[in-house]
Amino acid sequence: MQRRAFTLIELLVVIAIIAILAAILFPVFAQAREKARATACLSNCKQIGIAIFMYAQDYDESLPTVRMMWPDRPPMASWLDTVQPYVRNRLLNRCPSDTSPAWNDPTGPRMTSYGFNAYFDPTHPPYGDRMAPRSFTLAGINRPAEIVFVAELAAYIRGTSTLIRGDHFMPMYWGDPPRVVDPMMNERLWDRATSEPRTLAIRIHQEGSNYVFTDGHARWHRFRQTWQQTPGQPPAVDWYDPMRP
Repeated sequence: MQRRAFTLIELLVVIAIIAILAAILFPVFAQAREKARATACLSNCKQIGIAIFMYAQDYDESLPTVRMMWPDRPPMASWLDTVQPYVRNRLLNRCPSDTSPAWNDPTGPRMTSYGFNAYFDPTHPPYGDRMAPRSFTLAGINRPAEIVFVAELAAYIRGTSTLIRGDHFMPMYWGDPPRVVDPMMNERLWDRATSEPRTLAIRIHQEGSNYVFTDGHARWHRFRQTWQQTPGQPPAVDWYDPMRP
């Protein structure tokens, strides 16, 4: 009896076909997994938005505060803690795509993947005063459908090895010129070369990220949709300053 077997050429052809199929399919699977993570993150954002609104309704439309350690003021509670009774699930604080090593740091773990817009904090300029803090209210927001409550935080301050562990971001120091001039903060938080913030994860989900807005909705956007500025001019698009006309 004669026994047939694959020749070396035939085996190489089969292996090449498998390799080509793998090269085609693996990126598709990776994109599908990332899409699922982005969807889970968006669900987190929607629930966070609802929790902030529920908190505001219970406190005469006043918004929560962020955690800041001022040398001459007692520490203020983080918005993560004050809205927690309306969420009841700490897992909402972490985006599935957030791989920051700070999550596993027992000495100073990362608080959240989602930062609160510090324009709403009663101690941050231009609308807050740490010596006489007064809560920002929903009534002070001019364009609720276009103002960001919460955005996704980067793992590191871009261009540095500094891990981000806080609960907020400070857009009043962005831009050229910035809304609030403070050379140290402007340099730390804004990349003038790229015209992008250093502390937000603006490309974490397929070149964009998820945002929570002050009218309650959450949506994926590219950063350029939320902020645009010609150097030397006021921002043409600014979805962060709640009192901008």
